[in-house]
Amino acid sequence: MPKHFLPKEESHLVSHCLKGVICENDDLSLLENEKVVYYNKYSDSKVSLISGGGSGHEPLWSSMVGKGMLTAAAQGDVFASPNDKNIQAAEKATHSNAGVIFIITNYTGDNLYFGMAAQDLISRYGEDKVRLLRVTDDVAVGKSTGGLVGRRTLAGHALVMKVLGAASERNYNINDIFQLGVDINKNIASINAGLDHVHIPGHGADEDYGQLGPSQIEIGLGIHNEPGVVKINHVPTNEELINQLLHYIFNTEDPERGWFEYDKDDEIVLLFNNLGGLPIIEEKALLYQTVKQLDSTYGIIPARAYSGAFVTSLNAPIFTITLFNVTKSVSTKFSSKQIFDLLDDTTTATGWTKSHIPQNDSFKNRIISNFEGYAEDEKADFSHDINIDSNLLVKVIQTAADNVIKKEPEITDWDTKMGDGDCGKTLETGSLAILRELKQNSLSDGSVITALHLVLKVIKEDMGGTLGAILFIFMKSFINKLEILIADENSKSENVFGIALLHGITTLCEFTKARIGHRTVMDVLIPFCESFAKSNDINTAVEVARKAAEGTRKLKPKLGRATYVGGIDNQTDFPPDPGAYGVYEIIDALKLLA
Repeated sequence: MPKHFLPKEESHLVSHCLKGVICENDDLSLLENEKVVYYNKYSDSKVSLISGGGSGHEPLWSSMVGKGMLTAAAQGDVFASPNDKNIQAAEKATHSNAGVIFIITNYTGDNLYFGMAAQDLISRYGEDKVRLLRVTDDVAVGKSTGGLVGRRTLAGHALVMKVLGAASERNYNINDIFQLGVDINKNIASINAGLDHVHIPGHGADEDYGQLGPSQIEIGLGIHNEPGVVKINHVPTNEELINQLLHYIFNTEDPERGWFEYDKDDEIVLLFNNLGGLPIIEEKALLYQTVKQLDSTYGIIPARAYSGAFVTSLNAPIFTITLFNVTKSVSTKFSSKQIFDLLDDTTTATGWTKSHIPQNDSFKNRIISNFEGYAEDEKADFSHDINIDSNLLVKVIQTAADNVIKKEPEITDWDTKMGDGDCGKTLETGSLAILRELKQNSLSDGSVITALHLVLKVIKEDMGGTLGAILFIFMKSFINKLEILIADENSKSENVFGIALLHGITTLCEFTKARIGHRTVMDVLIPFCESFAKSNDINTAVEVARKAAEGTRKLKPKLGRATYVGGIDNQTDFPPDPGAYGVYEIIDALKLLA
């Protein structure tokens, strides 16, 4: 059975949703029984714009009400049209002496009920005070199939409401606003693609919603679970899918379509609509691919690009590409600039949150592939250094890397049982990168500072995760202090490495709450650094690190992902902490310096 978050009384879902809408916007009021949300600061000298439809398409309608957009919205139950009473109430609550325009979707129920209300109002106020505008932007259904009823309504509805709402706010008259809507509708085109249909709250699991198979998608779906015009038995790549969808919009050779006309240099708006169930990461990736192919294939750089949930269908994993040719919508009353001004005007409607106005330039000009504007850590001061036998220096680093690579399967196994399983691979990735760096940097002069910066560079650029950040902060602080000490003539006789190691630990403790006993990398780092600072004996310090790493087998996790593992309260034996043991394997190579 599909799951939903529902009120105690399922029938209250729509009512509670509408109450939630007015909670976030004090410009709005609700006629509870009539399911009407209206702009409570409306002016009866400005044309009233009313729309509506079945609920489940939020933010469409109820959240598109506000200054500069709809004056009122009449909501029906989920996927059900509002009735005549709802629509009449919406008009009465926002009655205007300048007249009313119903902006409706081209679906049977909405046509009939808004048509009933329009005829009633015409008889009451006269034909010059009432208009009905159908938005028909879907290009999936061919001209033969949709010849009698016309094209369906998809996400283009939101753009029409935005532009006409701004025109009303600017006091244009009913005839000019209505004609602008007609002109826009002629020059708007939309196409959907989806991974599946949706389940309607309150309905049984056994009802047929046309669910798709795991490898299927559909092109040309409606917004109420209507099946698409094409079913594909595999999920194509974004590149393939966007190419196919744009072909539906632009193909002028298909006698069934050819809806969208454009010429070179026409100014075109793109709205990429998420119907509710598309993860944002996928939405933006598809948006990028759409903009890229509009540019490369059709020579179109969108004058505006919007993306987000404007017209949804519950939690549908579906998206819509909508194109609006502003240039072709120009008339004697509205220039291209004026239409863009209307599109860009601010609104208090919470469903239209897009206020940024981009310049008409290619996105490619703003993608920087190779950024070199920051200072590199490797630019160290080598006027003071510590030098040892170069072969020994290389052998120590290679041994540390080899130790980790050899131990990776065990570390990964331990981390899989007590964490998220990435620790071994993170350490292995860093170790392999260090070995590659050694092939390019011979360290022939035996410079310890050069070697330390080489390791630091790998930690910064090749290692990720929490462990990578911890090791970087520790190593960077250690190196900073070491460079200061070896440059100071007064510290020549001191254990400069021990002092620098303690400084690294002290700095690291400012960024993590982990300490000895918490079953983390700190269980090895702290004892090792303290032991070497005290004894100045590498063998002693390495042995302390080994015992500390083994000792983590008896420690219950107190920090990190392992604290979320269930069933450990009564355990006394655990795998070693993977991060602690990995760091010990690195430290163990330092025995070669003894």
